[in-house]
Amino acid sequence: MRGGKRTGAGRKKRPAHLKRELLTVRLPAWMISQLRKKGQIAYIIEGQLGQKDFLDIPADYNINN
Repeated sequence: MRGGKRTGAGRKKRPAHLKRELLTVRLPAWMISQLRKKGQIAYIIEGQLGQKDFLDIPADYNINN
């Protein structure tokens, strides 16, 4: 079978509380420069907030994704 829509095919949708949203943040240039050297800024910030017990993370959330 080639192409077309198949039942059960494709990636499953995330629950609504796990979907990512765009957030604009203003940071000093020196901070942005250092964050870029370490990788993708969004993932670095997300990881740091999750590891420092700053937020109550849902049980079904995987910090490594």
